[in-house]
Amino acid sequence: MDKFEDKCTNLKGMDDQERTGNVEEMEKKCICPDCPTYNSCASSNKEYLYCFKGGSPCITDKKRCICPDCPVYESSGLRNVFYCINGSEAEIRDSH
Repeated sequence: MDKFEDKCTNLKGMDDQERTGNVEEMEKKCICPDCPTYNSCASSNKEYLYCFKGGSPCITDKKRCICPDCPVYESSGLRNVFYCINGSEAEIRDSH
């Protein structure tokens, strides 16, 4: 089991309040709004944390991805990019 799988297992084992708190902490570290691919539609909808929540209906144009620069990326053992378009880490892994 790798770091991402451990993180998912830990999240699933938490009660709702603890899981919500953990996700809120990741949201505070999330840099999606700083990404060149992020757009005004995503901002208006307060979208972020695509690596865990999945892709955006707002974002369709790939510009440049800064996912690997995000603290959530490193701390969660992520290994993909363009989550806003490609879906969450779990969705991408499941598709391969």
